[in-house]
Amino acid sequence: MEQTIPLPFSLNKIKDLALTAAVPAVTGGFDIRFENTIHTYHVPVKSGEYELVLCLRGSYKKTIGPFVFDVYPHSIHLISPAYIHSSAEASEDLLIYRLVFRKEFLTNDFFKENTVDNLLELNPDYPPIYGITEQHFIAIRALYERIRHESQVENAFQQSMIRLMVMELLYEMNRACEKCLMNSTRHLSRQYQLVNQFKKLVQEKFLTLKTVQEYASLMFVSAKHLTEIVKNETGQNALQIIHNRIFLEAQYLLSSSSLSVKEIADQLKFDNSSHFSRFFKKSAGLNPSQFKNGL
Repeated sequence: MEQTIPLPFSLNKIKDLALTAAVPAVTGGFDIRFENTIHTYHVPVKSGEYELVLCLRGSYKKTIGPFVFDVYPHSIHLISPAYIHSSAEASEDLLIYRLVFRKEFLTNDFFKENTVDNLLELNPDYPPIYGITEQHFIAIRALYERIRHESQVENAFQQSMIRLMVMELLYEMNRACEKCLMNSTRHLSRQYQLVNQFKKLVQEKFLTLKTVQEYASLMFVSAKHLTEIVKNETGQNALQIIHNRIFLEAQYLLSSSSLSVKEIADQLKFDNSSHFSRFFKKSAGLNPSQFKNGL
């Protein structure tokens, strides 16, 4: 049975694949919500909120924009509203704390916007997930639980207290980020930089650029070289990464919009809906209409 209390974020203990579609959209900057339901969503989503996720136990695979990474115990990761994200392969013992909030909740006459932006804009060259020590994990988990407790009781200055604690969480996440970067920046190879540049370009231009050669030209390398370094770094070929991004967008549009299959094919710049259907079926094992009807 779902229990909803109006709050400006949501904090969930989630088991199973409760990780992609979250809660109904946060309304404005000051609508707060707490949920204790188990969700099971398997499709890509995009919302207007940030999500800050602490993994207590178990694991799953997370895709956020150009990054695909494993979520593991004693890690914290941030989901930006700028990206489509999805989750898969959740372990049976998965347990996470999840905080969902709008930036406006923090910046509305409380903290300076540039201060909040600095905390939310992490290093774009690395996946936004950070491992934390046992001592740090205990402190962060306690902070989530304090937010949860504050959201469930009516006290004076409730929203101000919650804002302060959310900001403290963001500072703790950035502290973990800085520690991870100190340990990994020196290992940032030229090959990694090129592959990361390619992935970012795919995020920006997948609707108009469909071939490896087009991306290679933008990067001033040969298509052969780009294919080789992407394969070495990711285990995937470059064309597969382009197709995966188109497929992700197709799933998102089919699951979240009222557009017809033909309209989605047009939006994704396919020659016709038949071409789009063949492309989609090759990746999903079923055609777009079957996918949409099965949601």
